[in-house]
Amino acid sequence: MRWGARFARDPLVATRQCFERFGNFVMLSDVVPFVRPRGVALLGVPLVLTADAAFHRELLSDPATWRGVSLLPGGPRHSAARRLGAGLTRMTGRPHAHYRSLITPTLRKSSVDALMGRMAALAQAEVATWPVGEPLELWELTRRLMRRLAVELLFGGDPEGYQIADLASELMEGKWARGAFVPLNLPFTPYGRVLRKAERLERCLLEWIASKRGERDERDLGSIIVNSPDADGALPSDEAIAGQMPSLFAAASEASQSALAFTLLLVALHPRVAGELFDELRGPRGGAAPSLEEASTLPSLDGVIKESMRILPPVPLQIRVAQTDAAIAGHPVPKSTRVILNTFLVNRTPELYPNGDSFWPERWRTTTRSAYECPVFSAGPHACPGYWFGLAGLKVALAAILSRYRIVLEHDTRIDYGVQPTMRPLNRLRVMLDAEPRAGAAPQVSGSLLSLLKLPSSS
Repeated sequence: MRWGARFARDPLVATRQCFERFGNFVMLSDVVPFVRPRGVALLGVPLVLTADAAFHRELLSDPATWRGVSLLPGGPRHSAARRLGAGLTRMTGRPHAHYRSLITPTLRKSSVDALMGRMAALAQAEVATWPVGEPLELWELTRRLMRRLAVELLFGGDPEGYQIADLASELMEGKWARGAFVPLNLPFTPYGRVLRKAERLERCLLEWIASKRGERDERDLGSIIVNSPDADGALPSDEAIAGQMPSLFAAASEASQSALAFTLLLVALHPRVAGELFDELRGPRGGAAPSLEEASTLPSLDGVIKESMRILPPVPLQIRVAQTDAAIAGHPVPKSTRVILNTFLVNRTPELYPNGDSFWPERWRTTTRSAYECPVFSAGPHACPGYWFGLAGLKVALAAILSRYRIVLEHDTRIDYGVQPTMRPLNRLRVMLDAEPRAGAAPQVSGSLLSLLKLPSSS
């Protein structure tokens, strides 16, 4: 229970300390409360912590045995929270294959490439509205930008889509808030607030679904799912369709927002990298943003994005649940065992990534890793289908921002982080935008994020 409490407070630091003491496979007994599968007599089920590419390969290659968990909260039977948690992330078998086949054509590389002109125009239009020289909140800026790309390019651009994206984000954050795992359904408890927010989100979704009936748009994931039969060929109910949508909204914008925000932070904390990237983006063009073709091939931009997602992955922990009695590397575990796959630490494996705590984009000029060795978008049959869209959006957004501005952190900024389940700052991150190309000194910062990074001694 001691390690379980440490994990609840700070899962990334706690698991690193746990592995340093016990190795990269640790089973914690009875730390998953309120889960009582048949045959397990104690309070809960084991929680297994892993941090190795081989474990990722073993579990992620077998989704039938190791099912993912919903990004959204569960809830009592017949509740909106339970219905909204039934999306693609926790499906297996034929239903998963069916819904994945529906959304894949819109998300494949060729389809994303066809969207790049609109994506760049949207990003540049949004970024152009950001005021120079005024205090701004970084998390809010990145939220608005990545939400706009997702809603406009993947969900039809309806005003209701923006409301749904915001509610899905709030609901996912509420699920992982402290106290939300205690199933006490009262208006003032975290769990009770989550259930009521789920009801509001479901109402919005049902209205949105009704507006899309009968008009299939191959560029709108919502329209595709609304106007397609389910895995059995039957017309799905509105409630069943609503269960698919929140995880798609969350996956399309939340992870990209996290990646963009922390990439901008890392660039601001590493002036040498910022200078090289600035020269690449603005130097030859006199301040003009690179073309789409240029942005996709710029080595510094590519390295910065890969290194940012390596060192601070947007989803640092992946959870899988055993559907039967199973084994991990020969170790037997009972049905319903929860396994936490630690992307954060796999991405810092010394044999794969020397000086893994340092932000060093140059490593990607000569480094190639498999999806299991750098599982930022997960791996295996259930790897993130939005990989190309997320990567393209991040490149376009970063190029649009840094070809125009330098991000300046306020003096003595404190940067604390949380995992909910995406990486996100726990406090307001006040920044200013500077349109001048001059290099700046490394800012003085504090906070829990520094426990995850080794900053340069001088820049």
